[in-house]
Amino acid sequence: MHDDASPALWKLWSIVSVGILAISSASILIRLAEAPSLAIAAYRVSLAASCVAPWALGRFSKPKTTFVIPWKAVVVSGCFLALHFAFWIESLKRTTVASSVTLVSTSPVYTAVFSSLLLRERIGLLMWTAITTCVIGSAVVAGLDFRLDADALLGDLLALLGGVMASGYFLAGRYARATLPLSLYISLSYGIAGAVLVVLCLISQIPLVGFSPKTYVILVLLAAVPQMIGHTSLNWALKHVTATAVAVLTLGEPLGASILAFFVFRETVSLPTALGLALLAAGIVASGFAASRRSTKAPRSSPP
Repeated sequence: MHDDASPALWKLWSIVSVGILAISSASILIRLAEAPSLAIAAYRVSLAASCVAPWALGRFSKPKTTFVIPWKAVVVSGCFLALHFAFWIESLKRTTVASSVTLVSTSPVYTAVFSSLLLRERIGLLMWTAITTCVIGSAVVAGLDFRLDADALLGDLLALLGGVMASGYFLAGRYARATLPLSLYISLSYGIAGAVLVVLCLISQIPLVGFSPKTYVILVLLAAVPQMIGHTSLNWALKHVTATAVAVLTLGEPLGASILAFFVFRETVSLPTALGLALLAAGIVASGFAASRRSTKAPRSSPP
């Protein structure tokens, strides 16, 4: 995947759409994997980093190729990614897929605020309308699932924290992608996230081996589909649209996850859920139009 200076709108939408569909498979695969949450997260990003490293080394070793690596932004990005997966994957073990996926998708709210404060990205009326529509749609899909169940409530809280971490990941990535090619950025970011998660597993004495063959296959699929295809597509988009726009577009995940859940688990949706999905779709389309109207200049301030 090359970094086009200014990709056509159809290409941008096509790549992001494929990325969202790929990410939508994550919750299904995680539910099928018989392994601890931190171990699943560690395998997902570590395998992806291993796959992309040769690509990055090939790009970096080309003659007359120099890069200024914003290490602070890259390290922050990797740490936020690690925490995002740690919180979100654990939430999937405690609450429903619908609640977990939709609550973790609240990241655009935090991203918009932090983008305005830290990256000086102006958020227009259309983008705010898109965010509001998507958040309302997410709330409807989740069914405002704040039940009087301590474990489910903890799962909901972990999903919200995962959304906060995702916003930090997109913000730091937006800054880093202004100067780094895609291959080098994701190899560093994924690698740092993988290292953080492996250390957390070791500290917590969580096993990283001894799983069933089926689980190992699922872990490889997690690295290949939602991580390599999904997250890499969104990281590519960070070069061309704002961090807020990319975060809003990820709200397509609940829509994709619901469709996949129907085919895999035969889960149907109620009329209110269908209404929420329709609102999500409308918000995503609106965010796409808002993103296409914005300048895609690199941020001028330093990352946090």
